[in-house]
Amino acid sequence: MIDFLQMAMNRRNLLGSGALAAGAMMLPGRLNAATAPTSGFTHSVASGEPGPTSVLLWTRYIGADDRPILRAEVAADAGFATVLRHREVSANSASDGCAKVVVDGLKPGTIYYYRFVAPDGSKSPVGRTRTLPTGALAQYKVAVFSCSNIGFGWFNAYGHAAKRDDLDLVIHVGDYLYEYQRGEYPSAAETVPGRLVEPANEIITLSDYRTRYASYRSDPDLQELHRLFPWVAIWDDHEFANDAWMGGAENHDPKTEGDWYARKAAAKQAHSEWLPVSGKPYQRYDIGDLLSLITLDTRVEGRDKQLDMFGAIKGAPDPKAALVAFRDGPWSDPKRSLLGPAQEQWVADQLKASVKAGKKWQLVAQQIVMGGLILPPAAAGWLAPDADKRAVGFLKVGVLAGTVGLPLSMDSWEGYSPARMRFYKAAQAAKANLVVVSGDSHNAWANNLSLNGKPVGVEFAGQGVTSPGFESVLGIAPTKAAADLVAANPGLKWCDLSRRGYLTVTLTPEAARSDWVFMNTVREPSLALSAGKTAIANHGTNSMVMIEPVSG
Repeated sequence: MIDFLQMAMNRRNLLGSGALAAGAMMLPGRLNAATAPTSGFTHSVASGEPGPTSVLLWTRYIGADDRPILRAEVAADAGFATVLRHREVSANSASDGCAKVVVDGLKPGTIYYYRFVAPDGSKSPVGRTRTLPTGALAQYKVAVFSCSNIGFGWFNAYGHAAKRDDLDLVIHVGDYLYEYQRGEYPSAAETVPGRLVEPANEIITLSDYRTRYASYRSDPDLQELHRLFPWVAIWDDHEFANDAWMGGAENHDPKTEGDWYARKAAAKQAHSEWLPVSGKPYQRYDIGDLLSLITLDTRVEGRDKQLDMFGAIKGAPDPKAALVAFRDGPWSDPKRSLLGPAQEQWVADQLKASVKAGKKWQLVAQQIVMGGLILPPAAAGWLAPDADKRAVGFLKVGVLAGTVGLPLSMDSWEGYSPARMRFYKAAQAAKANLVVVSGDSHNAWANNLSLNGKPVGVEFAGQGVTSPGFESVLGIAPTKAAADLVAANPGLKWCDLSRRGYLTVTLTPEAARSDWVFMNTVREPSLALSAGKTAIANHGTNSMVMIEPVSG
């Protein structure tokens, strides 16, 4: 959503190439406090996509041999007194030195320790992971992250979560990294010292994407969170390019950047190499008798191109009439797709199967905000008298769109209204106890989802790890804007427009609880928190209430 706003305000056009180059040269510092080694085990270890009896293990190793064979070892203790399972895997140059192997034959709901051993006997750091539980389950807690642009700050949210002992799984719903060249997003002036990315150019080729992943994965807080918890990671747009869809992206120009499908393939390959993932775009994980975790791809497999609401009214003698025509025409077109027909049917089937199997919750992890967001008339007073004219114009269009029932963003689910309605109907038909977790917008949102006045589920949308949000793009007063948005949108129970961090979702047979954890700062390394917020949805209600006081 946020990058849609930036696109509408022509953020990229504000930056000249000469200014970018000069600004980047003036930025001090390196990417991180620690520099990744160039040989041996360069980026620690990670685990992901756990099952009841298996888990995927990851590392990266650069040695003298082009195809070194590593030995992955799994033990019940960090000292490896007894190796329970071992597998061999190649860390060859064809995969940028990244090695992944699935270890099976494990016990459900069990903590394991793992490491990799190189041909010369050197060992990787010791990782910790956990298989999925089976049977009766009293509680399961996940941490949800999104939107971690390294130039905007320190990954304090990752560092804070890595210190916790109450998490079962980490879910990253995308924008794990960003594709921009240095000095563009963030600008040179906004970039935090010590947080420069490699390569300096915008990433387009396979080599570029690999280098950018290596740059991000050098961050010690990110490494530690990978080392200590199993992950389920899905991509959003910036793993490819801003506002991506299946046939292109806002931040891709075929004339200067080549074929989109070649770039998309390169981005997918690097994502698969550098993260503990199998590469499947959508999956279902059954976790005890308590829940099914269902992951979606709302970005590059089946998404039609985003609509251009601003273009639809450009030059129109009657902008409101043009917006009505846009609403009743393209925006309401039932043929437009977000998931694609195959995935739409798949998720409907998975929701039904999960409920039939007796799972109490259907937890859907996906990229973009699902709840509605209409810009209220009060938004006209959000900006100062001397505000940027483009921001003023943007809000005027947004307010006018709201008067005819059109949302602010065409990149989120509400830009694909018929597709969202089909998903809601599938959830209702399955009689799901639906919990949706989302990212993308950089801000925190608590939405009750409904269709025709009947509850569908709840959405806990997380704020970004570092990426600035709604308040930054428009320069608004976040407290007033949040209050106005909640007042104008019946499904929106609460939002925060100014802070970064992550959220946790705790599921029990009785309730689903979301705790938004806010870091005090991202401009310097710190694990200090500011006041959080909590929402609870009781089982069987498909709606939430906000509660006080709050714990992280």
